[in-house]
Amino acid sequence: MSNAGEQLQGFLNQLPEKELKILAAKIELDRGENRFGIPHDAIMALLRPRLAEMRAPRIFTPQRVLCLPFEDMLIFKDPDPKQPGKIARAAIGPMWNLLMDRVKPKWDPIADAFIAAQKKGDETTKNQTASALWALAAQTLKEWDTELGTDAGEIRAAAKKIGGTKRLEDLREMMAILAIADIVESLKEKLPRKPILNFTPEHVTIVKRHYDMVGDQAADHEVYLLLALMGRLLQPFPILKVFRALSRKLDDTLTSSTDLGIAGNIVIEALERDADAVAEAADAPNATETDVIAKAKRFSLAFKGITADIGIRRDGDWGKRMYGCRGKVSHAIENLVLSNAQDVILNMLPNKGKGIPDFSDFPDEAKFEMAERRARALGEASRMAEQIGLQSACQSKVNQLRKDLEQYAAKIIEKLPKVGPDNKPEASAHLATTVRLVELITNSDTADLLRRRGNAALTGKTLN
Repeated sequence: MSNAGEQLQGFLNQLPEKELKILAAKIELDRGENRFGIPHDAIMALLRPRLAEMRAPRIFTPQRVLCLPFEDMLIFKDPDPKQPGKIARAAIGPMWNLLMDRVKPKWDPIADAFIAAQKKGDETTKNQTASALWALAAQTLKEWDTELGTDAGEIRAAAKKIGGTKRLEDLREMMAILAIADIVESLKEKLPRKPILNFTPEHVTIVKRHYDMVGDQAADHEVYLLLALMGRLLQPFPILKVFRALSRKLDDTLTSSTDLGIAGNIVIEALERDADAVAEAADAPNATETDVIAKAKRFSLAFKGITADIGIRRDGDWGKRMYGCRGKVSHAIENLVLSNAQDVILNMLPNKGKGIPDFSDFPDEAKFEMAERRARALGEASRMAEQIGLQSACQSKVNQLRKDLEQYAAKIIEKLPKVGPDNKPEASAHLATTVRLVELITNSDTADLLRRRGNAALTGKTLN
């Protein structure tokens, strides 16, 4: 940040809350008119940290409030083909221009009333006018879409005018969300702020109630409520809890053949991306166990959530994709973590654990760090082995390492009573490093027992 920027930040930080809120409102409302000729985005970037601390209400221009119901679906990228449930920000401009060309005389009075209500703090009128803007936009877009007819050539020509077929698909998703905008906003108010990490049964009940409201008000739009919600979840898989609440008999084959399949497919695609992230991290030139395991934990959490919330048939489309990407993850973990775990972990011990403990020097720190990192990764892999398909491989590796480490720890404990005062720090360090490795790959109870036996031997006390 430049010196001028730092001075501006200092000035803004000293403003009282009331003045700060007024300033933020004026800056936001000036975006469209630009009467002051100021860098709106740069100033708002400086204001946002304090506004977030104060939980200040957001200030909207009419265009921004129009986008509010589908804001969690907006993305900066513009993938080809278009991803269902994701709306490119590049589509906002064409949509806005279309609306202004067709209904500006109707739009402006409502927009002016919205701005006036926002300035006065009149929440009732503000909400009513926002709802009117959403309804007008939904109706206008629907009329325009209906006028396109069914002729493929005319549809392509109309799509070309707004930026192509992807923009047309984006506008249709906007139209669907705007048609149920009041229900979407009601749902958002009743759920935690995004990103939602813990999607509870109470939240599922709230979503189901709003889902039923959409069914009553705008049949065939229910899936769009779920798409809007998915953008607020930390990971998309908890949406399947709603599927289960809608029907306990749903499995992946039945679900994929309904409108819910659109949302479900997004969940599976996210799982596939998580699997690709694991494989790419493992193949990187500077790959580390820590990075790969962190990405694998994200995958395993989603895999477990999916299989817990909906029946998955291995021979179904989703099942084949899920277990196919699980194979990628298990292959990456097996190659990077399991394959040479024995050598890496035992490398810090004399003759890889077969030798006699040597307390003449401290353990090799570099070797211990490598062993500790690998043992931690192995322990983490074991805890998610079922989800990544490595139960047998992890169990076998852990059992052999536990046996080797416990045998070496026993040698240390046997030798500890004979250690002279000058070598006790080194002996204690050897005990601590070995017990730490046991702790990482097995459990704390076994490690705690070894630690207490070792300390008792080192101090000449009897272990009770």
